[in-house]
Amino acid sequence: MQEFDLVVIGGGSAGLKAARTVAKMGHSVALAEERELGGECFWAGCVPTKAMVRSAEVWNLVRHASKFGMHVTVDRADFSDAMRYKDEAVRQVAGEGPADAGLSKLGASYFHSHASFESAHEVRFGKTGVRGRNIIIATGTAPSVPNIEGLQDAGFITNRQAVSLSELPRRLCVLGGGPIGLEFAQVFRRFGAEVTVIERTDRILPNEDEDISTLAAAFLREESIRILTSATTERVSKENGVKSVVVRQGAHLETIHCDEILVATGREAAIGGLKIDATGVRFTNRKIEIDEYLRTNVPHIWAAGDVCGGYLFTHVASYEGNLVAHNVFGGQLTPFDNNVVPRCTFIDPEVASIGLTEREAIESGEKITTFCFSFADLDRAILHGDARGLVKLIVKADDGHILGAHLIGPHASSIVSEIAICMQNRLPISAIAETMHAYPSFPEAVEAAALSAQRFRGQVEDVGGSC
Repeated sequence: MQEFDLVVIGGGSAGLKAARTVAKMGHSVALAEERELGGECFWAGCVPTKAMVRSAEVWNLVRHASKFGMHVTVDRADFSDAMRYKDEAVRQVAGEGPADAGLSKLGASYFHSHASFESAHEVRFGKTGVRGRNIIIATGTAPSVPNIEGLQDAGFITNRQAVSLSELPRRLCVLGGGPIGLEFAQVFRRFGAEVTVIERTDRILPNEDEDISTLAAAFLREESIRILTSATTERVSKENGVKSVVVRQGAHLETIHCDEILVATGREAAIGGLKIDATGVRFTNRKIEIDEYLRTNVPHIWAAGDVCGGYLFTHVASYEGNLVAHNVFGGQLTPFDNNVVPRCTFIDPEVASIGLTEREAIESGEKITTFCFSFADLDRAILHGDARGLVKLIVKADDGHILGAHLIGPHASSIVSEIAICMQNRLPISAIAETMHAYPSFPEAVEAAALSAQRFRGQVEDVGGSC
């Protein structure tokens, strides 16, 4: 049985990053992935969905072109053609690299096969057995499907099928009002589907600041997306090709008829068939339990990426892959800092956040001040033709350090990076207020919010205000 310094199970962002990093250190590495290298994000998540979001955005702009003085005639949006654009965009992002993502060039061994534990050190890759002095579990997550009466019989899709549809469902019911559900809801609505979103909590995007969630719901409803909150799905049935979803809101029951059901109710650890029981590693159906250094309770077994729960983002998984590689072989342990993690939802307008919400900051006992700026007052947004949105900064009252930032508006996913740099480097809000920003630009919205912090004002006119 061949022995490696490191065995990596899973070839997504975390697994690939860890394997490449350790191989570059000169250690022997074996990686197994039973699906395609790149992981969920690359093939069924953020990469294909962003191409779909862009197609829907362009079609929405064309339909409203008269606002910009252009009177064009377009017969229709062809959903199947849009999906072909998505396929081509994914191929371009994938590039023309080797099938093993360059692992062999680094001296690592790649096994395109299922992996399962035989003991705490021994792993079976298909018909091949290997032994790892150290092991990293990076198998990601899979869609979590709720136990709803009739759902399995009626049939449904998840993100994995939604990115590969060739025909647009005329009526779509989305179970879950989180980022995945909402991105698909808006895409399908813009291409012409009737869309209903069912969310069990009292608001969509429940992990976001309440002001941002409220605005997101308002903007989506303006596009005739129906949103039901504090709602539970009681049962599902199918008759003559039509699916019926029975929804409860308090004492009220309603039946929604649709052609397809998209399940976006969360994720769970993809550890089925891994035989993790053979290792003694502690886990739940949602995640593998780790400490702040990404160690499991078994000293030589580590975990990274979505399989650990927490923030399920590609940039987090890649960061953890690099971190765990250095923690295993670098000789010094570094904890994962989850206080500075940008989070983005690619609806239109975009949602981006980092750090604590206002409610979380208050509950933590911090004395805070909030500063807001509306995109309605931003020259660049007005010129862009879309002045919807808000910047909200959560600031420590005593020293001006930023505890959190929450945005909804054009290019929010890019704007938030400026705030991330300040938070990572412990720079106060004055660092933004006193930095010259280009005019007219979208990041000026953050500058304006920062300038409204009276004690930490720069040299530009105060245009923001407290929330």
